[in-house]
Amino acid sequence: MALAWVMLGFLSIIVFVIIGGLPKRNRRLMLASQRMAGIGNWSYNLERNQLFGTELFFCLIGVPVPPRARMKLESFLELVHPEDRPLIEQHHGVADRKDSFTIGFRIIRPDGKTRWMQAQMQSTSPQRYVGILQDRTEKRNLETEARLAHHHLYSFIDNHMDPIVIWRADGTVLRVNRAFTDLLGYSSEEIEGNGIGDTPFIPDEYREQMNRYCLQTIANKTAATFETERLKKDGGTLQILLSITPLVGADGRMDSWIAILRDCTEQLAATRQLKEAQGELESFIEHNIDAIAFFNRDGTIRKMNAAFERIFGWTLEELKGTPLVDYPFANGRSQDEINVRLREIMSGKGTQNSELQGRHKDGTPLSVMISTTPFPDRNGFAVMFKDVSELKETRDMLGRSEMLSVLGQLAAGVAHEIKNPLTSLKGFARLLEPTLQNKEQRYIGIMKEELDRIELIVNEMLVLSKPQVMEFEERDMSELLNYVIELLGTQAIMKSIEILKGFEEVPPIACEERQLKQVFVNLLKNAIEAMPGNGRGNIHVSIKHAPRPDYIRILVSDQGQGIAPERLARLTEPFYTTKEKGTGLGLMMTASIVERHGGTIQFESELGVGTTVTVTLPVKQGMS
Repeated sequence: MALAWVMLGFLSIIVFVIIGGLPKRNRRLMLASQRMAGIGNWSYNLERNQLFGTELFFCLIGVPVPPRARMKLESFLELVHPEDRPLIEQHHGVADRKDSFTIGFRIIRPDGKTRWMQAQMQSTSPQRYVGILQDRTEKRNLETEARLAHHHLYSFIDNHMDPIVIWRADGTVLRVNRAFTDLLGYSSEEIEGNGIGDTPFIPDEYREQMNRYCLQTIANKTAATFETERLKKDGGTLQILLSITPLVGADGRMDSWIAILRDCTEQLAATRQLKEAQGELESFIEHNIDAIAFFNRDGTIRKMNAAFERIFGWTLEELKGTPLVDYPFANGRSQDEINVRLREIMSGKGTQNSELQGRHKDGTPLSVMISTTPFPDRNGFAVMFKDVSELKETRDMLGRSEMLSVLGQLAAGVAHEIKNPLTSLKGFARLLEPTLQNKEQRYIGIMKEELDRIELIVNEMLVLSKPQVMEFEERDMSELLNYVIELLGTQAIMKSIEILKGFEEVPPIACEERQLKQVFVNLLKNAIEAMPGNGRGNIHVSIKHAPRPDYIRILVSDQGQGIAPERLARLTEPFYTTKEKGTGLGLMMTASIVERHGGTIQFESELGVGTTVTVTLPVKQGMS
């Protein structure tokens, strides 16, 4: 051992020399490795009263490295805790001591922090000590915490109100608490030290169950809770809810179990009934086709079923913490209005089948029937939503279909009555035109314009009366829109309007090309006509990915005068128009074509700013 410390002294000197002579980068690497090891080397010259240390030594005691890495012993002792200085001073000057020895003491660093140190030292000559210094604060704290935790654990177990048994990994009972002996009537001496096969409180028919759950906790590394039976010393039987938790030792392996018993003979029967009722209720809620959500008193969401996410598109995590005013069914109500409604619900005034407008996460409007019911304890309320959008849409489609059918019949009947005389009138007008004077020719011009307008209306009505055959083919939407823009480009240029394009790269879509061209011709033509009379402005045509997967959006935005909100909802009604010479059939036909493609059309407008029309189309047919 003495020889080892002599070698350690020489090694320390060599380390000092090597570190000092290394290039700066290599020196940093070596010091970093020493720092990772947490060991600082030092030597002390008794004759010169000089303490020489490595950089890590001074780092451990919390002082900058002094010149030539040397300091006086007195300077070092000033850092030592006053209570520990005698321990170091008693070894000072004992240079002839040949055995190695270890000292534990505290250092009070200049920053005020106290650290536990351990120094190992050896005399290598009559006037010289060498040694190493390690910071043992964390280890000492862990040891203290471990002892305290062990004490707290057993104190907790012994004084716990529930019966507790601690088993070793080999199945031997290590400890039982007072609640256990009180409940079952056995003394601790009768139980502790026995194996699972010998414990008298486990009925024979339940020993295999106990062993199976113990093995399960080892395999899954999780606690297991199950119902079982236990025997009292007087022969009585108890219905027990038993919880087994594996305990992991210092080596990371499971070395024991802790079993907590609870006498729930009566409670288990009640719990079983409650679980059955809860299971039925949860199954009803989760598998209900209508959206169901539960809220706290303040309106924050507590729980919702799968139908809620399907109908509205939001997950529970996305809505948690969101103000109720921003919920998808708030329908633009103010916070004050919502607060009034919450107070009404909490007072017991629930609502049954009240219709309101909501919205999907992607912005799609939804019509829902809503019913609210407060909880019996008034700590929250439940809301059920029935999506009636399809029902209303079907009703609207039936109404529109009936209207189109009537229009078709009317067009078929009127066409034959108007087409032939209309053709005659236009022909006679052309024949009379060369024979008339200038003033009379102006009247003929007006007649021809009005006859052309009548013919346009008749032709559009005839289109409604004819069945449309849809032949879908894949088409590039950017090519289709470029064609339409080029077609109407001259008309835009004449009004000093610039058509700006913003096309994202989207996949080709399945469509009836001719009909879609008609859709965007109508929309772009409307945008051009909506621009101010003096022209000059921009129309933006964009292609974007839609929030819903496998859908695209086409947006046509103008800088016109805009449309009043009360008129937006009627834009696709037959014969309703915002233009002086409009027929009121163009947008209805446009909406009808979009719907037949499985898409939707939306209008957004602000007076004095302009209008944006958004057409959403599926990439493949049959998706909607």
